[in-house]
Amino acid sequence: MNLLVNAVPLLAIPTGIPRYLRNLYGTLQALEGPESVQVFCFDGKRSLRGLPKPVEPGPWTRKRTLLEKIPASLLLGFRCARWWAYEQSLRWISAGRRYDLYHETGFVPAAQSHLPTVFSLYDLSLLRYAETHPRDRVLFFEMYMKRRLHHATHILTISRFVQDEIQDLFRWPEGRISAVPLAPDAVFSPRPADRVVHVKKRLGIPGDYLLFVGSLEPRKNLWGLIQALRICRSHIALVLVGWSGWGEKTWLGEACRHLGQRLIGLGFVDDELLACLYSGASALVYPSLYEGFGLPIVEAMACGCPVICSNTSSMPEVAGGAARLVDPRDPEDLAAAIDHVLESSQYRQELIRKGLARAARYSWERTARETRAVFEKVLEEARS
Repeated sequence: MNLLVNAVPLLAIPTGIPRYLRNLYGTLQALEGPESVQVFCFDGKRSLRGLPKPVEPGPWTRKRTLLEKIPASLLLGFRCARWWAYEQSLRWISAGRRYDLYHETGFVPAAQSHLPTVFSLYDLSLLRYAETHPRDRVLFFEMYMKRRLHHATHILTISRFVQDEIQDLFRWPEGRISAVPLAPDAVFSPRPADRVVHVKKRLGIPGDYLLFVGSLEPRKNLWGLIQALRICRSHIALVLVGWSGWGEKTWLGEACRHLGQRLIGLGFVDDELLACLYSGASALVYPSLYEGFGLPIVEAMACGCPVICSNTSSMPEVAGGAARLVDPRDPEDLAAAIDHVLESSQYRQELIRKGLARAARYSWERTARETRAVFEKVLEEARS
């Protein structure tokens, strides 16, 4: 099977979607079997064998920060022009019949009819929580989604929750949608205590700490977390890991004012450092309003870190009874959960034990095999 993939999301730092694609295709190419998959990555101009190299976080982040300052109307025009050029190039390159299948990994399916298309739709936050996204991104999605969705032969998503949402909202046929879960990277496993102590000393993290991992964007509900920490009995530190994201940051000023030196922002960190931070944290606190999956939940569990996460969207499905679930819109509920985890060593150990077992149920090999089965099914139906 010669598979053409939209590689544009891979030209970003390895957060959610890029991490998913790198793990999926790295594992897919390593699988043995008669139905080998040859992956060709299309960046909008040319098709190349293998995955593009990861970008440098510093330059990428600075570029994104500058783009944030451009008015939404101009960014929308730029985004539409780029997408038009992408579709034109894709139609030309797919017409050569060199490829068997196209995997669309962007926000909407591209308009091309030469190849059957598997469209990865990770969540519906651009519809459900439009106010938490950059305005140009929302407008682009609204302009193109209904006009392009019919170009998708099959939708691939990452949780049963999102699968049900897609079927309900778009009346999408059940036989043309599949949910295949994500998994923690192999790098995420418990780190030795001396290694954790070394990392904490290097980063200036004193004593115990709570950890948040993710882009600092409105949907992650960091303001709710700050409110909860203000009423917690504990005065534990909070470590924030992730790039600055988008949206207003008034909550950050409030956090600095109320938490002072207890608030430690690290920005984007590499995976080895992140594994150490998970391993040393008293708990991962993930109060997001909405997630299609929530990779930090299983990454933390794989490192032996107790997890406190929201009881909304896909998160109860992903956590599978191995996390303390809270109402993300209720700071008192979140504060009570934090206090319980910090004050009860027995409960904390129970969460660690259940979390390690839950994380072990996810693997990129399983994800790759199930995804390959979807590709094979779509290709077989297209040929029949």
